[in-house]
Amino acid sequence: MASTKPKTDWANGELVTAAHLNAIGENLAALKNLPTAVARTSAEIIVAPDEFADVDSNILNLSINTVGGDLLVYFCGSLASHGTSGTITVVFDVSLDGNLQGGVNGIGECAANPVVHPVSIMHVVQKTVAGSHIAKLQWKRIGQGHQKIRLLPGARFWVREI
Repeated sequence: MASTKPKTDWANGELVTAAHLNAIGENLAALKNLPTAVARTSAEIIVAPDEFADVDSNILNLSINTVGGDLLVYFCGSLASHGTSGTITVVFDVSLDGNLQGGVNGIGECAANPVVHPVSIMHVVQKTVAGSHIAKLQWKRIGQGHQKIRLLPGARFWVREI
């Protein structure tokens, strides 16, 4: 439900009509039902990207229709390195309509080693234009030879207009 531009040109003594109250109700409903897209992985993902790549181009690929506000992006999951005993750095970013939001440093990073660690990243994308958008969670590893990144099942990725 879209919001309605509120009345701002009230005259002294003007009565509130049913149409005014309906517009207020529509705006409250629009705030309650902000556009949201949510995804959750069901299988383990193991990759070794040296450049930003989709974590999962099928599941963690969200479509959201916005009215032109800021977007809150959130990711949480459990991460480990795969097949080695060393620690690697994993950098996360969000591609919104093909544009990375964090640049070369991404929007968050964490260390991964054979012990499973939780990771949680939140980011605000400001001033998006109204319309349909595609948000994809991306990651890359930094250094450490050919170690792979392991994301356990149950990771969550969501985008919500705020």
